[in-house]
Amino acid sequence: MIDDNYALVHIDVMEQGDKKTTLENAGGVDMMKEYGGEKSGLPFYAFLDVKGKKIADSNVMPRGMNIGYPGSPEEITAFMDLIKKTAPRLKEADREKLKAYLVENAPKPAGSQ
Repeated sequence: MIDDNYALVHIDVMEQGDKKTTLENAGGVDMMKEYGGEKSGLPFYAFLDVKGKKIADSNVMPRGMNIGYPGSPEEITAFMDLIKKTAPRLKEADREKLKAYLVENAPKPAGSQ
């Protein structure tokens, strides 16, 4: 369902040590800055239209904080709002499947089972 609604591009940035030169995409940090992610942490994601104009990004939590990997109920709700905004043709049933996946695979708090 994601491939039907998005063209995904992964950019490696903020690597450490030797990985910085071997894994990091040239210009990736500049691109992250361009789309508002230089202080966001990772993962950061920006949603662009077909012309490359940003229509949304993952800095939608309170105080403009980045969602990162959506794990908490608040992050999942914010992420699903982004999906609804950026993939308007995605069927409600598919959005519910995605939300269920995120809830089921949410990181567990430290010390929980």
